[in-house]
Amino acid sequence: MHGAILYLMRIASSPCDSLLSSTRAPAQVPPEPVYLKSQPHRDQMTRLDVICPAATWENDTTDADRAWDLCFNLSEEYGYAQVRQNGVIIGEYTNGR
Repeated sequence: MHGAILYLMRIASSPCDSLLSSTRAPAQVPPEPVYLKSQPHRDQMTRLDVICPAATWENDTTDADRAWDLCFNLSEEYGYAQVRQNGVIIGEYTNGR
């Protein structure tokens, strides 16, 4: 009787044994990620306020390049304009100078 049970156990367990004893190539580890230096998102760029007291409808918030051009042009047209960052004046033009 014991011999028949052992024989059935050996037959039933043989598919599992073959899966466990099979040789497989080791799993490949993915390479380390490459972090590319990217441009900052538009919202993360430094935003500057251009203030023209003589023409408040011309006030604008923009990036650095456009802010200085706009400030210069407004000072030529209206006499005075300033560029602010976080409420602090960082530059100004009077009559285009």
